[in-house]
Amino acid sequence: MKRPKRASGFTLVELMVALVMLSIGILAVGRLLIFSQRHSAQGRRETIAVTLAEEIREKILCGKFIDLVANFDNVDTRLPATVTLGCQEWATHVNEQLGAGAAGTIQILQPAEDAEIVDGMMTALIQVSWFQDGETRTVPVRFSICRMGT
Repeated sequence: MKRPKRASGFTLVELMVALVMLSIGILAVGRLLIFSQRHSAQGRRETIAVTLAEEIREKILCGKFIDLVANFDNVDTRLPATVTLGCQEWATHVNEQLGAGAAGTIQILQPAEDAEIVDGMMTALIQVSWFQDGETRTVPVRFSICRMGT
């Protein structure tokens, strides 16, 4: 008696197992892409926040030492009454680039307010905050300013 020739190829069971394994791999790659996109967005917003802090830092450093408190102290972009003329453009950039709920604050500390600050210096505290993934994120920047000359 002649034996029938064995057909070449895959059985239905082998094909189903291969498809299940392929599906699991595709789902894992999809989750990885979603995860990386979320973290990329977070990094992008942090970069924007640092850039905004540097923007107002440059304005502070370009101003006259004697005018720093009047022009930059206690600015909060969420409270329009506190935003001085020199900070209006910055406040607009904070809202445009980080979206609704974003905020920028500036405090100018003097020697009487902080024992670590010596006479002839001030310290600026800048915070840029935004809302992302259900929580508030903040980038703080602190630097000292020294009076030059008399």
